[in-house]
Amino acid sequence: MESRTKRGQSAYDSALRPVIGLTEKLPKKDLEHITIEAIKKHRQLRDEAEALYKPYVENPPTTGDAVSSARLAWVSAMVNMHAQQALLSTLLDVLGYIPDIPDIPDERPTVHRAKSA
Repeated sequence: MESRTKRGQSAYDSALRPVIGLTEKLPKKDLEHITIEAIKKHRQLRDEAEALYKPYVENPPTTGDAVSSARLAWVSAMVNMHAQQALLSTLLDVLGYIPDIPDIPDERPTVHRAKSA
């Protein structure tokens, strides 16, 4: 019987096989450019998901079985981020290395903590 990891990996590979087919014969320079763009997109999606987390935990649903719109927004953002991560991992595997990323300013909000007395 096939292990769960192996089955999961096979499904993962077949789902992303079109990406591999599209990119494996590209010149490294072009594949690196696409991979860098995917890294930037992943960071953007990560930041969006992080920004939606606080409203989700601070606004629980008011009725028993209802899911808050804040939770749905956060879950949707997390799904998008993880889908992008799967794509990015595939691109990195095809490329064979992690490319140098040009300096990108960190646009995540800075957390200011109040000083304690």
